[in-house]
Amino acid sequence: MRARPVAITAVSLVTASIVALSAMIHGAGKFEWNGFYPWVIGPYVVLFGVFAFLPRRYGAGRFAGSIAAVTVLLFTCWFYIGAMWFSTSSTSGLIFIFAPVYLFAGGLAVWGIAWFLLSRLR
Repeated sequence: MRARPVAITAVSLVTASIVALSAMIHGAGKFEWNGFYPWVIGPYVVLFGVFAFLPRRYGAGRFAGSIAAVTVLLFTCWFYIGAMWFSTSSTSGLIFIFAPVYLFAGGLAVWGIAWFLLSRLR
């Protein structure tokens, strides 16, 4: 039962990174390596490390990590799919500059709030 929140966290963040990468490839029209790939994928890697490995002793921290990871996945889909497939704006590519910061900060905020609330309930 203890591995389930970590699995949910991993699947959610891997799915979010696939959505982000596919949006980048769709926006560029082809795969071409540039410096934005680590910038866009970096927050998901760091968030996985924080959500899965930091709260090793506490069940509430891992469950809060899975809640935050699912929230990050939902907002990733909303940001990137909305910008790359449904937007007609010429500046929709700016989402790749700002969304990683918003997703990282928001993911940490949701994780902290969920951990606080779950630890109070126990």
